[in-house]
Amino acid sequence: MTLATNQARTDDAADTGQFLSRLGYVLLAIGVPVGAVLHDLAVFFVYCVAVALFAFAAAIDPPGGLFGRMSRALTQPIVIISLALLAWAGVSVLWTPFSIPAAQHLLKLSLWLVSLFLVLTSARAHARATDLYLFPIGIVVGLAAMLAGYIANRYGFEIPHRRIHDGAVVLVTTLYPAMGGLAARGRNGLARLLLMLSVVAVYALGSPSLILALLFGFAALSFAVSDMERTSRDLAWGVGGMMALGPVVVILVFELARATMNSGLTALGGPFATLALAHAMVIHEKLLLVTGHGFESLVRALQTGLFASNTPRGQLFAIWYELGVVGAILAAAGMWIGFRRIRSAPPRLAPYLAAALACNLTLAALGENLGDMLWTVSLGVAAISANVAERSQYRTTRPSAAGLALF
Repeated sequence: MTLATNQARTDDAADTGQFLSRLGYVLLAIGVPVGAVLHDLAVFFVYCVAVALFAFAAAIDPPGGLFGRMSRALTQPIVIISLALLAWAGVSVLWTPFSIPAAQHLLKLSLWLVSLFLVLTSARAHARATDLYLFPIGIVVGLAAMLAGYIANRYGFEIPHRRIHDGAVVLVTTLYPAMGGLAARGRNGLARLLLMLSVVAVYALGSPSLILALLFGFAALSFAVSDMERTSRDLAWGVGGMMALGPVVVILVFELARATMNSGLTALGGPFATLALAHAMVIHEKLLLVTGHGFESLVRALQTGLFASNTPRGQLFAIWYELGVVGAILAAAGMWIGFRRIRSAPPRLAPYLAAALACNLTLAALGENLGDMLWTVSLGVAAISANVAERSQYRTTRPSAAGLALF
């Protein structure tokens, strides 16, 4: 009798934990894309509630080997480098001109990383297909919310265009992991349909940075499908090299222009003036090139109008300006490891992870939502979506008829 009672309690706890986890996935997959269109703070509220649900689920029915899994995760190179980069950003708060906003933003980033770590490490070893399909459904619902916002504006209801753009940012950030989930279950046709709908929506929105991000992601996906090993290696060295040698490229371009045209880049106008400004900012103070000007120094200076409007806004330049050589080397190492680690993902999923990483790095390079936590939270949703897709691969290999005959 006691054994039966304990078994019933275990089953009830498992059912409750599964229900809370699924509710958390519903909020992330559907609530975040819709919330971005409905209200400025809805995404952050929904994300916090979802993380709390995952925490309650893990407390009610802890997965086996939870602490061992957390310990192993903390020893992963990508986690160590991320923590080192966060620590260096924290140290740079000591000399940044905007210490209070920088500390506040750093605290938000730290809490976001902790929440993402807890969600990913406390998840069950196997994910159900119903959880997996929630994320592609969320993309479709997000597209419908963006369309509804556009129609509402046409009929006199005030929906700021910025919110529709925020919905598109969430869409682009989470698209390729959602497509990877469909491809992992053999739904390649639905994955292509989801991509086509998203391209049409982003093109109609008219945001060049979002369109370019989708195109770079699609290019990475195309190359990865044909040769995952080579694509992973080329992207790792290419993106990591750009991050590590960014100022060197700017200096070389400036000197080449002066040598060949006997004039600076400023005289050429257009994007060349931005390169000239980047060159001046890079070589202005040699010591600060190593240490950086401090976390949030570029973001806040742009927001307060201290810098010219043609100042580079990309995260690649921001890391060099704010965190210097130290931060850039750490970021480059993290990018290199991230692309190389994709090779160990399930074969069906790996190309979509390469596309997701290329897409979001393009958004970062183009300065999308610079200093805004919306894109950061969307990255968390994308990571959780990819994790669900990876954990859904445990029953994709069927036993052979010869093997079954042995039983």
